[in-house]
Amino acid sequence: MKILIPFSGGINSTYSLYRWLTETNADIFVRYGVDRFENDDFNAEELERVQNISHFLKKECRNFNLEMSEFPKEYVEERIPIRPGFTKGMYNIGSLRPRYDGYINWCFETGADGVSIGICLENTATQGYEVSRLESGIENIGVDIYLGGVRELVPVSTGDDFNYDEVAKHMVGRFEQYEFLPKELRDLCIRYNSESRNGREVAYWRTYQKFISEGKTGRDFDLYCAKHGSYGHWRHEADPETYMYRGRSEDGKLTYLIYMGDKCGK
Repeated sequence: MKILIPFSGGINSTYSLYRWLTETNADIFVRYGVDRFENDDFNAEELERVQNISHFLKKECRNFNLEMSEFPKEYVEERIPIRPGFTKGMYNIGSLRPRYDGYINWCFETGADGVSIGICLENTATQGYEVSRLESGIENIGVDIYLGGVRELVPVSTGDDFNYDEVAKHMVGRFEQYEFLPKELRDLCIRYNSESRNGREVAYWRTYQKFISEGKTGRDFDLYCAKHGSYGHWRHEADPETYMYRGRSEDGKLTYLIYMGDKCGK
């Protein structure tokens, strides 16, 4: 069995790669492609994470094939409603088109039987996967599709049998994924370049630390964010007329996180 894992060195793809290496005997093919919509500093940091994590996993788990690659389609920004029928929040579907073309090419190049795509609880805030799975044709190339946030290593349904709302209800979020990893691996996959996310990454980690200090878990924090961000189990609660990315406010912040300068907690 051959599994392709598109890899960015973030928590979601690291969690997926770690599980496939430790819980299966599958032949693992890892590909890294540069997202051209990110800045050079972000991409340089990401590449360093990919290399460091790969070195650790090859040493501590088992060997796998790692290749650097290019996404075949040029990035072009294109914004669509964040979910079907929504009128305010918009989503840049153009950021995913090069990726999915790459996934398809890489499956053919590696002879993969399945591909593990980095979709976890947070990604259910948008219709990105819903559009990409149909638009790209990835469901029609004869490989099984696994989503990184699905708790069991089993393929998801395709075509009309796929129900994103049902899948979203049971997905794992990145802070539960983070706590699942060995400590050494956790430290390697944290993203430190917060400027490209307008401080949102720092706000996530600051609020997570508050949860931990209160004796709660990463899973507790994931569900807290999902509830307040109207995704996952609470996906149906999003208001089509007002909803924006993960429930953000007009100033771009997620009101349920603690940003720099906030005086009170969640």
